[in-house]
Amino acid sequence: MDKLFGIPLTSILIALIVMVVVIFGVLGYIAWKNPLLVRMGFRNIARRKAQTVLIIIGLMLSTLIISAAFATGDTVGYSVTSTVYNDFREADIAAGFDQDLEAAEGRDGLTQSDVDAVRAGFAGDDRVDGLTGVLQTPVPALNPGERLSEPNALLVGVDPASADDFNALLTADGERLLAADLAPGEVYVSQQLADDVRLEVGGTVTTFVENEPYDFTVAGIVQDNALTASTALTSGQAAGGIVAPLDRVRDILGEPERVDLIVISTIGGVRDSTELNDAVDERLDEIAEAQGLPVSSFITKAEAVELAELVGSLFVTFFLVFGLFSMAAGVMLIFLTFVMLAAERRSEMGMARAVGMQRVHLTQSFIAEGMSYNLGSALVGALLGLAVAYGLIYVMGQVFADFGLNIEFHVNPTGFLIAYFLGVVITFVTVAFASWRSANLNIVRAIRDIPEPEPLRARDRSAGALFKATFGALWYMLWIGLVFLAGLLLFFSFVFGLAFYAIPVLVVGLIIAFYIWGVRAVSRPKAKLGFAGLILWWVLFNVVALLSFFLLKTKGWADRYRNSGGWAIVMLVIGALATWWGGWIAGQAFAYTSGTTLILFAIAMLAVYFGVRSRPAFAVISALTIWFWLLPMPFNLLLEGGDGWTDPVDGFLSLFGLGHETDVFGNIEMFFVSGICITAASTVFVIFNADRLLGSLGLLQRLFGGITPAIRTAVSYPLAAKLRTGMTLAMFTLVIFSLVVMATLNFNFTQIFLGDGAKGGFDIQADTNPNNPVADLRVALTEAGYDVESNIDAVGMLTSTGDETELRPEREPDDEFHGYQLAGLDAEFLDTADFPMSTTAVGYDTDEAVLAALQTDPTVMVANEMVLSVSQQANFMNPDDVFSIEGSITRLQDAPWEPIPVSVRDRETGEERTLRIIGFVESPVVSGVVPQWLSLFVHGDVVADLTDDPLRSFFVTTVAGTDEAASDVAAGIESSLLERGVQAESLPQRVQDSAGQSDAFSVLFEAFMSLGLIVGIAALGVIAFRTVAERRQQIGMMRAIGYSRRLVALSFFMESSFIALTGIGMGFVLGAALSYNLMTSPEFTNGAEIDFGIPWLRLLIIIGGAYIATALMTLIPARSASRVSVAEALRYE
Repeated sequence: MDKLFGIPLTSILIALIVMVVVIFGVLGYIAWKNPLLVRMGFRNIARRKAQTVLIIIGLMLSTLIISAAFATGDTVGYSVTSTVYNDFREADIAAGFDQDLEAAEGRDGLTQSDVDAVRAGFAGDDRVDGLTGVLQTPVPALNPGERLSEPNALLVGVDPASADDFNALLTADGERLLAADLAPGEVYVSQQLADDVRLEVGGTVTTFVENEPYDFTVAGIVQDNALTASTALTSGQAAGGIVAPLDRVRDILGEPERVDLIVISTIGGVRDSTELNDAVDERLDEIAEAQGLPVSSFITKAEAVELAELVGSLFVTFFLVFGLFSMAAGVMLIFLTFVMLAAERRSEMGMARAVGMQRVHLTQSFIAEGMSYNLGSALVGALLGLAVAYGLIYVMGQVFADFGLNIEFHVNPTGFLIAYFLGVVITFVTVAFASWRSANLNIVRAIRDIPEPEPLRARDRSAGALFKATFGALWYMLWIGLVFLAGLLLFFSFVFGLAFYAIPVLVVGLIIAFYIWGVRAVSRPKAKLGFAGLILWWVLFNVVALLSFFLLKTKGWADRYRNSGGWAIVMLVIGALATWWGGWIAGQAFAYTSGTTLILFAIAMLAVYFGVRSRPAFAVISALTIWFWLLPMPFNLLLEGGDGWTDPVDGFLSLFGLGHETDVFGNIEMFFVSGICITAASTVFVIFNADRLLGSLGLLQRLFGGITPAIRTAVSYPLAAKLRTGMTLAMFTLVIFSLVVMATLNFNFTQIFLGDGAKGGFDIQADTNPNNPVADLRVALTEAGYDVESNIDAVGMLTSTGDETELRPEREPDDEFHGYQLAGLDAEFLDTADFPMSTTAVGYDTDEAVLAALQTDPTVMVANEMVLSVSQQANFMNPDDVFSIEGSITRLQDAPWEPIPVSVRDRETGEERTLRIIGFVESPVVSGVVPQWLSLFVHGDVVADLTDDPLRSFFVTTVAGTDEAASDVAAGIESSLLERGVQAESLPQRVQDSAGQSDAFSVLFEAFMSLGLIVGIAALGVIAFRTVAERRQQIGMMRAIGYSRRLVALSFFMESSFIALTGIGMGFVLGAALSYNLMTSPEFTNGAEIDFGIPWLRLLIIIGGAYIATALMTLIPARSASRVSVAEALRYE
């Protein structure tokens, strides 16, 4: 994998290296100016080794997730890329018959003359070192000695005069075989076919074409690649092949001039020939156009490699996105750690400030200490990320093996370094912010160790004061933004060395000199800016530098006036703008919902600012926020039509005629946004209301008996430190929420799309071989001696057009035609099929009416939701590039609709006809279990009119109707029609296999996301250890007033349990509620109705394991607290 988000990994690495150099520059500056501060920071590491270990564990998690994501993506990308190179070998361009070209009119394929013409066109072109014609056709292959067969082997005809130039015929040991060495009657077979039917060199393999047998002697066994077999990348399913001389294959097929592929090799080997692919491909198009050939390439090695790297990049992206919750929890733990360290040293910091130390000195000391943790934890995290990735790859390898892909663990050093440096940068930024916040303390309060005043209140609540506070907040934001912009300008202009926002204008010339030197001397190949670009950069940088310098000098005014009221107004404005843009302009759910959440919390802050007590203000607003995110709950539980009550903002504004007409859409980003917002709101609600729990504990004293005091202290102490308790709760809630949502959605989607509905009412699919056609399955089985009456109940036939038809909505005559497969269904298929409809057109009131019309009327068709534009956009498809009908399934369900006319064009003849869509099948039918059902269903006669040689598939129901009977009958069909290459498969088994693969991926992602639980566990460990140190005197007082050692230990243990169980419970309830809303939403399930369920066993294992680990983590500090001597504790200072 060389790119991420389209950016070269080397560029990302260089950027991170520069950032890390700047970070070390900051540390070096601190060590040079104030070495004592660095020593003060470093000495704390060795003082408390257990705490240091816990901090390193917490700090490493973000790096671990990034490292695991990169290693997983690198492995997948490398493995798929290696498969591409193995498939192509020295071939670089595969060209075939292009029926869209004018030269294809009246023809149905390529011939030898086309190969000769292309070869003549490349004559003398030293970029090309090989060109050959290849014929490939599926046939059944039989080992008569073992009576083993492969119904869908690939018979490959190669030209001995030119195919050997490609070095594609290699044994397992790498020995090169030659097609020219094949004697009459000899063939090579691929390794997979030899394994499947137990063939050996010298053995006999039999193929059947037009039901006639042809025997060959196996002269050698070659590796599977795109030239010798069907591979997972070339055909979607791996199957072995038989390689024979081209003329012999033509004789068997009775097509003396047939060629299916023209394969071209450019100079170079297997991996170093892709640079010329595009140029040679363009030359091929020029030759085809000049000579009137119906030839065009359908893939090049370079394109396949790029696609493979994209797959790796997508895996990195997916793992990073699903790891965002854990990374967010990790950042909170870093922040929490330094908040607790500051709280522990509050009195010391106050004394230091009293004797003359400045706030910046305290910040520098914390930064030095944090970076000493950071460098070690990032390395540990990056290395452990590789171990986690190895485990993920092992599971992934089992899944991909079913698709014929071999996954080999591979680590890209660039990706590893990116993970390490990115972890260092993220931790440094968090540590710097936490250090700055910790250093902002009042000297008197710190020395006396008294709490800070209410941060959200202000002495002056006048409108003028609020205006000044708002202006101060904006001033501060502008200053930070300009500093950031100035840094970007310097960074992206290749300036090496230290530069900062307050640079005087007099030395700007020196900066420009560095810039010119960096561009021209260091990065000459990338430098494309002219003199105008330099001038533009110079002007922009100077403007930004002057503005930021001015704001810096006047920042004291902003610091004096800015307060929570000003920030609340800023939040209110930003939230309103985001809501307006997301709901009324762009239709973006991310901005719409985030903006609304910001508005709600801004209202709470303003209420406290103007004198309302914090608890009722934030309790009400946080409850409203949770309700907003969990709509339509509870209305969908209480009312029949409650599912539509999802947008109170639009509902309220619509009363005044201001509702938005734009549909608001979201995608995978809403998973992260919803988790953050719901977690924040629920945490605020619990923190501000949990004190009500203390009042109710007195009523339960009889139930709890002597442990009631321990329970009281276990609840009251966490609530006394709201920030640390809230952040720990948020960590647990966030991770558990994400796990519950992920597991529940996967569980329910598996029930929908991989349940009995995916079988469509059938038990077996039997596909015929085009070289050995079967017109009637019952007749063929009877002739083969199979007992049809005792085993088979019904047989439906599906015929498909392949890519021979093009479609366009008749309502959009300006749209282009796009290819789409039609599937013709016979009467028995329609009588047997269980194809429920999501929605039907006017005049077709029931599912039965639609299927009856399809059986008798050749002018109607039944579609699926994937032809609708909204569904295509949700699946990352561009409706302009495929056959698409404007709308969504829910819009069609909400209102009656007339049949939708569609123009259908025969690609070969250009003849057009109009068919009308009268219904849409439900999603489970087109879940992908049966690929042929991802078609537009029509009357069988329509397909017969459009193609003379349709692809046939038979769908069978068994007499017994059980899964075991389906497997037995499928095996009987395949065995009886062995020579004709019929491939029969049990649909229940296929559904089960697909569900297993889906479940494996689900476990994979859930295991990855569970890493975030380590953060919560580490956080509770840090809190427990720090609590014992902080509350040493309180422990002594508790022991002095009668608390036993057991009661003290129990209090500390229950304190951690209270936080953990509350966070777990919040995450579970909120995750289950959101999952229920999603799975009962017609928009989310595309109209499919489900029986909502929760994967209790899996979630209980995850949650139970997390709680047990938490309990074990707190046992040591709890025992330590119980062993504190009363006398020592009371005189402790």
